[in-house]
Amino acid sequence: MKKVILMFAAMVLLAAPAFGDYYGGRVWYARIGGYFAGNGGEFTLKNDGPPGLLLSNAAYSPLTKAQDGNAESFQTFCVEGAEYVAQPMDIVVSTTFINEANGTVLAGLGSHAILGNKPNGDNLDPQTAYLYTKFATGTLAGYNYAAGAGRIASAGALQQAIWFIEGEAGGANNAFAALALDATTVGGNTDEWVGKGIGDVRVLNTWTPAHVGELAYKQQDQLYMVPAPAAIGLGMLGLALIGWLKRRVG
Repeated sequence: MKKVILMFAAMVLLAAPAFGDYYGGRVWYARIGGYFAGNGGEFTLKNDGPPGLLLSNAAYSPLTKAQDGNAESFQTFCVEGAEYVAQPMDIVVSTTFINEANGTVLAGLGSHAILGNKPNGDNLDPQTAYLYTKFATGTLAGYNYAAGAGRIASAGALQQAIWFIEGEAGGANNAFAALALDATTVGGNTDEWVGKGIGDVRVLNTWTPAHVGELAYKQQDQLYMVPAPAAIGLGMLGLALIGWLKRRVG
């Protein structure tokens, strides 16, 4: 048994380096009353099988996941201001950044939305990543997480801030945008996010299921917070061990 555990641990370590863009499954977008404002966030991403949602919500707070009673769902926001969702959607998680002038994929970790306000795509801004990280972990200052009018107002303001930072129509330079600028600026009140880049936030590029990979069928993109590598590794190890034990018992 000890040898089996060590073998799976080695497999996890070998799998630890960053992956390229990867498939995140098929989802359905829900809108929960008391959580969203107008055409913007909060959106609820949940399973639409098969293959279903393949993304873990382990990095999310209880305030921002399973709000619809679905244990695997999580809350998110739009990246673009002039694109729309369709039901259901296939997801490609972006882990790269691009030359926004010509669309060439560049070396190094990043995340970008295809199309949006820029014909060749748009790299995720660290300010957006900061706001979404704080939101997802239930720690965004000034955000009312209690379902109802307060959360609706907060969701609308955060969506406008994200669109403003990303240069999209419908954006507004509001208190959340100011908070993000301060956190990412050297000499700001907190310097909380200086040098952190986009952290663990990635763009979910979404497509209609029948046309994955065809630019003409590109739809609204969303934000996602990936689990820490250690959590991913433990999850992989746990699943592997469960499978092995089932085979042994059988």
